[in-house]
Amino acid sequence: MSLLVDTDPALGLPFADIDDALALYALVRAGVPIVGLTTCFGNAPGPAVTRIARQLGSAWGLPVHAGALGPGHGESAAVEALVAHRGDVLALAPLTNIAAALLRGARWRRLVVLGGTTTRLPDLRPLHTTELNFALDRAAARVVLPHVDVLVPMEVCRRVVFTGADLDGLPDWMRERCRQWVRLGPLVTKRPGFHPWDLLAALQLVDPALFTASPARVEPAFSRVRPGRIRLLPGGRTSVVTGVDAEGLRATWRGLLA
Repeated sequence: MSLLVDTDPALGLPFADIDDALALYALVRAGVPIVGLTTCFGNAPGPAVTRIARQLGSAWGLPVHAGALGPGHGESAAVEALVAHRGDVLALAPLTNIAAALLRGARWRRLVVLGGTTTRLPDLRPLHTTELNFALDRAAARVVLPHVDVLVPMEVCRRVVFTGADLDGLPDWMRERCRQWVRLGPLVTKRPGFHPWDLLAALQLVDPALFTASPARVEPAFSRVRPGRIRLLPGGRTSVVTGVDAEGLRATWRGLLA
């Protein structure tokens, strides 16, 4: 397996999530052969995301290809890298780069995507995280959904809650840049910690046995109040993750920190 990760890391930026960095760290520690990172706006504006990705790439020896600055962004170094790639792709960001590459004929061994929510009702708590990746570029999500091999939606991610104690084995430079999000997490989730969204998609590649999944046809059901909503129908080719061994996942994560 050779893996290209499309990502929107925001580690250390004000009020920005840390989940991309945790996912990348887990993949590196697990020895997954990452051939590069492609960047996309999302958790932060495109230039900031690319800057953070280059810092992470420098730490771990990974090339970084700058990508979409906003919805509908076309040609970029990220798209070129995705078109040339023939292995696996892990999409942790809005799907702008992925859609552009598919429209140019890109074909991969496996496409794993983090995104989508099956919840119908709007969440009225202003700070509560709902769904970001599909909502920020719905047109791209429509293009990509028929090609997804494994989908990790928001519902399963909400079953895992991390606290600062779960980050204790990180390198000092990472742990320091996680501190703000550890403090903000309970405000966002209304729970004792934060959801490590992207980490679940990464660990699905590392240890699929931690997860349960069912085949489905995934269709967009986007609306104004739920711009990232999807509908799961029978008879599809996509493996949709529906369950997670939360304690097993935490144990796997701690093993990677050791």
